[in-house]
Amino acid sequence: MIEVLTISIPFFALIFLGFGARVANFCSIDDARFLSRFAFYVALPPFLFIKVASNDPVEILNWGFVWRYELATIVIFMLGAALGRVFFSLRRNELGIFGLNASYPNYGYMGVPLTIMAFGDAAALPVTLMLLADTIVLLALTAIFVSDDSGGPLKAVGEIGLTLIKNPLMQSAILALLFGASGLKLPLVLDHLFTILAGAAAPVALFALGATLYGQPIRSAAGEITTLSVLKLVVHPLLVSGLFILIPGQGDVWIKVAITSACLPVAANVFMLSQVYGAYSGRTASTILISTLMATLTVPIFLYMLFFML
Repeated sequence: MIEVLTISIPFFALIFLGFGARVANFCSIDDARFLSRFAFYVALPPFLFIKVASNDPVEILNWGFVWRYELATIVIFMLGAALGRVFFSLRRNELGIFGLNASYPNYGYMGVPLTIMAFGDAAALPVTLMLLADTIVLLALTAIFVSDDSGGPLKAVGEIGLTLIKNPLMQSAILALLFGASGLKLPLVLDHLFTILAGAAAPVALFALGATLYGQPIRSAAGEITTLSVLKLVVHPLLVSGLFILIPGQGDVWIKVAITSACLPVAANVFMLSQVYGAYSGRTASTILISTLMATLTVPIFLYMLFFML
C-alpha cells in the first residue's frame, strides 16, 4: 500500500496544487494556458521521445498487444454509444462524442507520466503504442458518427487526421518509434537537452491540468456524466483486464500499463473534438472535470490491485 500511496499522492497532489493556485489567484487562466502549452508542446514530446527511443527495436511492433487493447477500446466505445442512444436519446453526432468520452484516456497529461512513474521506463513503449493505436481507432470510429451528408466519414477522417498531424505528442511518438527501430543513438548534446526538458514534463503537465480544470462549468445531465465517468474509470479497465486474462501472452508490465491507462479519466482532446463538430461540448467539459476528480479515488484502487494482486 505504501508503494501505491508513494506514487499516487504526489501525482494527484500536483493536480490539486494547480487547482489551488487558481483558487488562490496565484495564477490566472492565461498563466494556466501558457503552462499547458509549455507542457504539451515543449516538455512532454522530448520526455516521450527519450523514454521510447531507448527501447529494444524488436519490441516496438507488438501487434498482439495492440489488437488486444484496441478490441477493448472498440467494445467500450460502442457500449457508450449504445447507452447514449437507448437511455439518453442522443443524436448521431452526439453518440460519437459520447463514445469517445467513454473510451479515450488522458494519455498526454496523465497516462505517460503516471505509467512511467509506476512501472519504470519499460512502460514507455506500451503506453506510446496505445496512444497511437487508440487515437487512430477512436477517431475513425468517431468520424463515422459525426460525419454529415456533405462530406461523409472520409471527410471527417481527413479533418481529424489533419488535427492529429499537428499534435506534438503524436509526432514525438512516431519519431521515437522510427528512431528506436533504426538503432541509432541521440547526440550527447541533444540527449542532455531532452533529459532536462523531460524533467519538467510531469510536474508542469499535472500542475497545468489542475489549473485549467478550475472554473470549468458543471452542466446539468448528471445521469449522462455519471454514466460516462463510470464507463471510463471502472468499466473500461475491467474490460481490458478481462481481455488480457482471457487472451494471455503479454508481459506483466505491458498488461499493467494497459490497465492503468484504461482507468484514467477522459482526455482533454475529447473536448477539442466536440467543439470542432459542435456536438456535446458542454457535457464533455463537465465529464472531463468530474472524471478527473473521481480518478483521485479510483486510480489508486486499480494501482493497488496491480501491485499486489497481479
